[in-house]
Amino acid sequence: MIPMVLGLPIAGFGWGHWDRALSFRGGSELVWVLLAWALLHAGTLWLNASVDQDEGEVLFGQKVERPRHLAAWGYAALGFAMVACVPAGSSALVALVVCVLLAVVYSHPSFAWKGHPILGPGVNLVGYGLLSTYAGWSVVGGSPNPRTVIIWGVGALTILAVMFAAQVFQEQEDRDRGYRTLVVTHGPRTTLMVSSWAFMFAWCAAMGLAVAGWLPRAILLVAPGWLWVDQWLRVWAKKPNGGTESDAREWVRRVAVVLMIGFTVVFGEYLRQSLTGMPVAGLGTTAGLPLDF
Repeated sequence: MIPMVLGLPIAGFGWGHWDRALSFRGGSELVWVLLAWALLHAGTLWLNASVDQDEGEVLFGQKVERPRHLAAWGYAALGFAMVACVPAGSSALVALVVCVLLAVVYSHPSFAWKGHPILGPGVNLVGYGLLSTYAGWSVVGGSPNPRTVIIWGVGALTILAVMFAAQVFQEQEDRDRGYRTLVVTHGPRTTLMVSSWAFMFAWCAAMGLAVAGWLPRAILLVAPGWLWVDQWLRVWAKKPNGGTESDAREWVRRVAVVLMIGFTVVFGEYLRQSLTGMPVAGLGTTAGLPLDF
């Protein structure tokens, strides 16, 4: 999952430039953010595997034997992540430290928030959905505006939808561990429904921003992509026992494909605006600038 995780601060970094149509800046700081987030994610997963004693199906990757002292390796990775993030600046470092704390309460046996139907998804919403993109955005050096805040919320909802979908095939494992995740308390169909609602709301919000002119209207061309994603959820919901990790992987793949098509369309619009001498990126939308509070 490292490429997906690193894509979050990269997306925030790209948004910081696109929103204000800035020339490239903050590249060296971004490198430190990416290193820190790779270590953060590794440590998070190692702590997670340690508390779970996980030997079940894996969403991305192959099942391997658990190494000894896995928790110690996890805490060491989190410590190195904080050190690596120092050159990225104070804002990114604060975001990293909060993510480290969330990783600990998520997986430490004394807290085990991962087994809670609300606290577990909340950690993923804040850590992956908000703080990861914020860290990449922060090194650009811009100031927040209403469009940025709304886009953070849309992105976080998308991450939340993915996280709910990822737990569906783990119902029996979570039940055996005594967790009270949503798939345990309400079953796979309800969990998939919540995932579908979260993704649909985020998608409709993005399309609404395009219609309003806060995002390039060209992305309306990928609006039917939601139907392709939702169609798989409907197929998946009919499978017994929450399906398998391959079902979750296919849904995530479809989400990723649609998002990549959307990014390609936005980049194409940027090139068109550049070649025709029009205002580019965020300056080329109806909303334009400034959008400060």
